[in-house]
Amino acid sequence: MMTDIIYPILQKYYNALNSLNSLNIAKNIFESIPLIDNFFAEFRNITFVMQKSFNTKELKEYYTTKRKEFLNDNNLSWFIDKRNETVKEYPFKLEKEILVYAYLPDYCGKIVDSRLNIDNDVPLETIEQVIKAYLIKYNKNSDIYFSIDILFKENGNEIDIYSRIKNGIIIMDNFINEVITDYPCNCSKCKNIIEKIKELKTEIFLKDFTFSWDYTIENNEIIWGQQIEMRASDKNGCPISMSDICIPIDANLPISKNVINDDMELFKFYASMYYTIFNLQKKNIMPTFIIVYEDNTVSYIPFIPTIKTTFYRKAQYVEKIARKKDIRVVYFIGENYYYPIEKIKEIQQPYSQRIIHASTTLLSLNMISKKYEHVMTISFDTNNIECEDYAINQINNPYEDINCYWLNPILDVLKEKNLSKH
Repeated sequence: MMTDIIYPILQKYYNALNSLNSLNIAKNIFESIPLIDNFFAEFRNITFVMQKSFNTKELKEYYTTKRKEFLNDNNLSWFIDKRNETVKEYPFKLEKEILVYAYLPDYCGKIVDSRLNIDNDVPLETIEQVIKAYLIKYNKNSDIYFSIDILFKENGNEIDIYSRIKNGIIIMDNFINEVITDYPCNCSKCKNIIEKIKELKTEIFLKDFTFSWDYTIENNEIIWGQQIEMRASDKNGCPISMSDICIPIDANLPISKNVINDDMELFKFYASMYYTIFNLQKKNIMPTFIIVYEDNTVSYIPFIPTIKTTFYRKAQYVEKIARKKDIRVVYFIGENYYYPIEKIKEIQQPYSQRIIHASTTLLSLNMISKKYEHVMTISFDTNNIECEDYAINQINNPYEDINCYWLNPILDVLKEKNLSKH
């Protein structure tokens, strides 16, 4: 029966994914290591079960051919090495590095770097309290915005463990799907476990977005921001990062080559487009970074902030992309609160309290281009935004915005890379 061949393979695959899905990086590291160990052991056992199940001459030849086709990959070799280490030698040497980024009026960057390993481990909640005490001492008089990133390390070297694991899962998934196609089984056991595997894969792939936490400190209290991320899916339904999707600038947009090739003209085009979208959506817009690359492709990175810190972390994320890729210009679309000068006393209040004193909101578009000394801005007062003459005047009069300090790190990277080319 096909059940005898297929189900044990699916069971091992399910066990591996289930161990991985149970991994919670907020737990004590001693609880995390066995889950990682078990994942590698069960993942490698998939091929052991296949070897045992494919016990006829025809099946053995089939397995050998498909193994070479799908599993002859450097990424899978790493999996096998890890499995041999965890089973034969010692536990997987998983370390966590805690990186804390503060976003303060006069500084944005990493201010705490604490390495945690098997010999020196504390719960995340304890770390948060230590960070809180440090930041309040550093900046007593205003709101404090910070985020925590957790990186995985192996033997002291940083690794992108989830990217490796996800690539391994995709390859193994293709392998198993090929086997199921060639030797189908329609029993209820196989159907049920296939559905469970699909659910686990989705949850695991979403974990890519849970290794950062956003916080603010108001009135000596830590406020946590929820993680809500926009994402797309590939043809197999696997979530992919928005920054990994690049399309031509003029894809589905009525835009000329002259506009595409000019940072400022493209800025005005986007300002006009998002002004229209804002009005059509009843004065509502999702914050979005638009990254234009040197080859005139573009990535759109929308996000849903629940606290102000998320804006700063996303800007830092774009800065990291700028260091790795050839970016020509970056645009940002969002809304700002506007406070009249006579409300100066109220502005000193914590963010969640002072926003009720804003006289209006602004639809703002920012341009971060290496061709300009400062961040450039086009803004629309939402009280006047339905007036087309007002909108046209705003679009045609971009201005240098020295108050967009939180976007300056992106500008600095673009300028540095531009200078290095000359």
